[in-house]
Amino acid sequence: MYSQLSIEALVNGFRSGQLCLDTWQQALRDRHAMAQHLNSFITFDPAALKADGIGRDSALFGLPVSFKDNINVSGMPTTAGTPGLSDYFPQHDAGIVQRFKQLGARVVGKNNMHELSFGVTSANHTHGAVINPANERHSAGGSSGGCAAAVAAGLVPCAVGTDTGGSVRIPAAFCGIVGFRPTTGLYPVDGIVPVSQTKDTSGLLTRTVEDCQFVHRHLTGSRPVRLADDRPLRIGIPERFLWANLEDNVQRDCRAAIDSLADRGVSIVPVDDALIGEINEAIQFPLPIYEFFIDFPRFLMGQGRGGQFLDILAQIRDPAIKRILTAQLESPAISYTDYVQALMSKLRLEKEYRALFGQHQLDLLAYPTVACSAPLLSDCSDESNFETFVRNTDPASNLAAPSISIPVARAGSLPVGLSFDALPGQDDFLLASVRQLTHLLNIV
Repeated sequence: MYSQLSIEALVNGFRSGQLCLDTWQQALRDRHAMAQHLNSFITFDPAALKADGIGRDSALFGLPVSFKDNINVSGMPTTAGTPGLSDYFPQHDAGIVQRFKQLGARVVGKNNMHELSFGVTSANHTHGAVINPANERHSAGGSSGGCAAAVAAGLVPCAVGTDTGGSVRIPAAFCGIVGFRPTTGLYPVDGIVPVSQTKDTSGLLTRTVEDCQFVHRHLTGSRPVRLADDRPLRIGIPERFLWANLEDNVQRDCRAAIDSLADRGVSIVPVDDALIGEINEAIQFPLPIYEFFIDFPRFLMGQGRGGQFLDILAQIRDPAIKRILTAQLESPAISYTDYVQALMSKLRLEKEYRALFGQHQLDLLAYPTVACSAPLLSDCSDESNFETFVRNTDPASNLAAPSISIPVARAGSLPVGLSFDALPGQDDFLLASVRQLTHLLNIV
């Protein structure tokens, strides 16, 4: 079926007429009906595939794509997974949606998510928990869990989520697909319900790195990167922090992938990243919590809903999120001084990253995306999940660096993700390098 084709082959088929959009639309309806229990969509509208007025020479002609429900799509509600925004119908597309539409893509729906993006399981108290297609007893992860589940279930070949501290890469790892966070600021963020202006970015969820690279290249207008043939890639293995305290299956599968790359000529370089963990701790919570109370009200004001801020907070359904945000509002635990110190720590983190890359002449860093596998749905309320799940993904977010998670689990096991980071601005190099690495690993 069409869902097994690469995005490039799919677009070329729609463009040439060899593949039929009407057939895809019916298949999408059928697949969604069978997968409705996954709760991957809040709004679903496959009729959008019939949209006219887009030339067949468009780079993403006919590509079905869905967006996390904190990203504005005109004509569809943007709930951000919270009751207080259930009646919010934006008049304009977010900047990232505009780019997709200008390239010929068709928006088929809005994906379920963790309420207000403040969580890592997508156990939404209004729309239901997002279920993991890889094993339906488990969570899809979050906060862009609906996006990951929709791609993993074959409902869409590409979904667009948002990533503040790992919200694209975590569910990608748990669902066994690819999740890409670009350099912060590379993709437009206007029209997206924010958490933190310093950390927020939209990101791509696809089946393969090839698909991700194809979409990214057209979104940014970049040209393919040619890798050097005369030397192997040098990949740093940050052993002290990012490879510490892993579940056995995560350690096994990620180490097996690294060993396989070493056997195929990739240079594997152990590095000491203990300081990265220490610095990141000062940024992880103070930065987004403080900025949320500036960025979210400002967003609402821009949408003519500024007076509803407190009412939206009062209607939050998730008790853990409500408790955290209410406490910060009534008696701030994160002060302005804490916030400034977090910003200064961000500068120290970048200095340390660049020092590691320079000292060891690294091209990339590699580490397990999440230290554990996807939790059982019954364990989604465990408040220790957040710190455990974002521990490895958060440093790249704070660095504003591009980062991508690829699936590496052995057959028959719960999905496991292996992440690769490059320095900020090296998105095209990262995608080209990791595509080469997936070929070495025989990951289709």
